[in-house]
Amino acid sequence: MDGIDDSIISLIDSGTINYSTIAKKLGMPLSTVHFRVRKLEKEKIIEGYKGEVNWKNAGMSVLAFIFVNVDVDLLKKLHKTQQQLLNELTGISYVKEGYIVTGEADIFLKVIAKDTEELGKVLLNSIDAKEGVVKTKTMVVL
Repeated sequence: MDGIDDSIISLIDSGTINYSTIAKKLGMPLSTVHFRVRKLEKEKIIEGYKGEVNWKNAGMSVLAFIFVNVDVDLLKKLHKTQQQLLNELTGISYVKEGYIVTGEADIFLKVIAKDTEELGKVLLNSIDAKEGVVKTKTMVVL
């Protein structure tokens, strides 16, 4: 599996299952996309016709839930809403789901990574680096 397969998987996971659309988005021939998707299906990384991705088979074996605390005052100064910050966070390829929540945290994220080292890099370089994020609390699924 390489970066192209990762991109194909991300597009399929987001609901893009039309090979032509995937080929256009990735700037590659339709035949190449078709071949790669078939290979991923054979390897059981993509299961079923819905394009359902088995992340463990794709080498992404760490599932984590991350609570994000937001500096609402800073967001206001930046003319940014929590929804806009959530959209930025869910734009990170490792973030599979995200929600604005009530309680101790402001945003709840579902993140999938290859290992804890990669999860740490995603946290430090992508999530914590977003303007408005002041604190995160991570729970790793065993």
